[in-house]
Amino acid sequence: MLLALIGLDEFGKDERIAEFWKEALADGSQRRVFFASEYAEGSLVADVAQAMTPSFFGPGASVLIRHCEFMPAEEQRKLTGFLEGAQGNLALDFLADVDKIDKRGVLWKYLEKQKATELFAPPKYTEGIQKWIMTHVQKYFNRKIEPAAALYIADSIGGDTKCIHNEIKKIFLYDNRIPEIKMQHCSLFVKQDRDIPSYELQGPFGYRNMEVFLPKFRRILAEKGNKAFMPIIFELRNHCITLLHIQSMRSKNIPDYEIKSKILPPNRLFTYEKNKLPDQSSRWRLGNLQKTILRLDEISYGITMGSYSSLPSFELAICGLML
Repeated sequence: MLLALIGLDEFGKDERIAEFWKEALADGSQRRVFFASEYAEGSLVADVAQAMTPSFFGPGASVLIRHCEFMPAEEQRKLTGFLEGAQGNLALDFLADVDKIDKRGVLWKYLEKQKATELFAPPKYTEGIQKWIMTHVQKYFNRKIEPAAALYIADSIGGDTKCIHNEIKKIFLYDNRIPEIKMQHCSLFVKQDRDIPSYELQGPFGYRNMEVFLPKFRRILAEKGNKAFMPIIFELRNHCITLLHIQSMRSKNIPDYEIKSKILPPNRLFTYEKNKLPDQSSRWRLGNLQKTILRLDEISYGITMGSYSSLPSFELAICGLML
């Protein structure tokens, strides 16, 4: 059995590796784990080959190689040559972004030819992570979690699925009788250890959703203080200009595919539908967007002149734009 796991969804990969061990060790073979990052070039494949070679006393070991993304090209070629004539059970773990994996190497081409690759991409964006958490709690714990609590965990941890699972598990270890995870459980047990980048304010600001915007906004200010003022202004101003262009062009019946090409770079076109930018722009009147951009410029100037020296004054100025 040959298996290659690619991606950053560590919880999903751990589940698949557990299945691999269950099947691989059924014939009585032993478990061996190697870490490609710990090997100098030229010795990893030799050790793997030796471990997987059957002996007089039993079958060869079933092997898992971790961190295959560190394997040099020459070592990958050697491993490919070994695999072409090898028998036994081998799993390769690539801790790398699915979209950024190099598919030109001989090892990747061989794995694809053998149909051995399985992709494990973690959920992306706060909305996707929130949905993943709600499904995960139902599937693995047979419980529920309220949407606000799932959003809190997504903001606190990000897309680290393994960490999310462990934090949820910690809540149920405290009290296994909890029928539904609520905000009070998360605030007690889930540590907020992820920096929220300023661009994550764009969506809730565009939707004028104060309930989602304010907690993120306050966390950024608590973490970065006055240094966050200008980055926040920059992100919100750029987003308002984008929404203004969308609304203006849509009023002229310009088709969406043309709007996307005019206002977004090629590598960002997917965000038009993904982030529902037309829907966000419809939450504002054209005049309000224009006034908001001008007001953001005024606040930016006020920051340079020292008018917003305290966090509350800046918070009040920004939140007032959404009313």
